[in-house]
Amino acid sequence: MSPETDLHSRLSQRHLPALDGMRAVAVFLVIFYHFGFFHVPGGDGVIIFFVLSGFLITWLLLQEEDKNGAISLSGFYRRRLLRIFPAFDTYWLVIIIVLYGTHKHVPWGNAFSALFYVSDYYNASQGDPNSAFSHTWSLAIEEQFYLLWPLVFSRFHHNLRAMTKFLAGLILTVWIYRIILCVLKVDQGWIYAAFDTRMDHLAVGCLLAVLLKRSAWQPFWNSVCAHPLLPLITIGLLLISIYDGGLLLRRYRDVVGFAVEPVLIAVLLVQLIAFSAVGMWRWLEWPLFRFLGRISYSLYLYQQLTLFSIRKRLEGQPVFVQLILAVLGTTVVASLSYFVIEQPFLKLKRQRDPAARLDPVNA
Repeated sequence: MSPETDLHSRLSQRHLPALDGMRAVAVFLVIFYHFGFFHVPGGDGVIIFFVLSGFLITWLLLQEEDKNGAISLSGFYRRRLLRIFPAFDTYWLVIIIVLYGTHKHVPWGNAFSALFYVSDYYNASQGDPNSAFSHTWSLAIEEQFYLLWPLVFSRFHHNLRAMTKFLAGLILTVWIYRIILCVLKVDQGWIYAAFDTRMDHLAVGCLLAVLLKRSAWQPFWNSVCAHPLLPLITIGLLLISIYDGGLLLRRYRDVVGFAVEPVLIAVLLVQLIAFSAVGMWRWLEWPLFRFLGRISYSLYLYQQLTLFSIRKRLEGQPVFVQLILAVLGTTVVASLSYFVIEQPFLKLKRQRDPAARLDPVNA
């Protein structure tokens, strides 16, 4: 089977299990970093989530467009509400109750910015408060994207070539914008956390979905998917950018890394979709990784609470023991959130909205 045929057959599946595996990788990069392994690129775990979000949501909208000839904005926002709000609002209440119950300070500024999905700008302007709500900056960016992107999509949905040009222009504009901010010596905290400086990462995922839908750049996709070892080259380039880029330029991450790494992740995404059922990449479709990918939202939510709490109670134990028990504890809590909170609302989403059944990846 040719790379083109193989990739097309994988994309035509209703569910793409490799993407669950990618979600698992992304969330555990964040978990290991927050646990204290600061050499692990937790920030790139977030970039993986951003690129995946852009890709998955756009792919769903394209599927809905194919079936109905249009998209339902009200249906989209209803699906997002049922997917995101129940688990997050529960987490928010749990944190408030825990802080009150243990007589600890409640960081109300950070708490309310998280509740209203503007904690990206709270962190960008106030600095990372290092609280149980700190990590919600990335969720705020995704929610702001979910609010805006369907409106843009509905403007271009009849002309995917024009949508391609718009997305490419948007991405290039943000690249230039970040360079200008660096020249003006804007603080790195703003560039790291603000929607206006990170929306291109989501746009890269959107552009990838549109290109694949159009069967554009087919010779390029054929070349990068020509052999199962080629993803190792993409991963190698990604690691060079992450670990060695700073040797070339003082603000490499803000100027170059944030431009290059989402593109490499998008290429890797295509490669792993093509090869996830082959040899060395088959682990992406193992049941354990697929499960961890499905609960990745709750894993991301609760790791900020559970990792610190469990590690503090295990002081004096070997780090390996602390890590294993912290990961197990986080997984148990996330599983409860997934089955008790997320799953009932996901079922409701599929029952009430026919378009949700088109979703190939349960986005």
